[in-house]
Amino acid sequence: MHIELTADESAAVRQAIESYSADLRMEIADTDNPGFRRDLRHERALLESVLSKLGVGLAESEERDEAGRVVVRMCSVWSL
Repeated sequence: MHIELTADESAAVRQAIESYSADLRMEIADTDNPGFRRDLRHERALLESVLSKLGVGLAESEERDEAGRVVVRMCSVWSL
């Protein structure tokens, strides 16, 4: 998968993930089902990884779009 995001788009995605992660923390604390809690923690870890990659991409990107905004590129290789 390859996604190109401007800095503004990256910030919007980042904000959405951070908001959802906060809700996940509350759900993790409130659930009594150990399996469900484990799944939620795994989901939170995945989202934290995405946030980290977004931050690194933004910091390392020197590419600009036609408006001069930073372009963040994310690439993932999926194998089955």
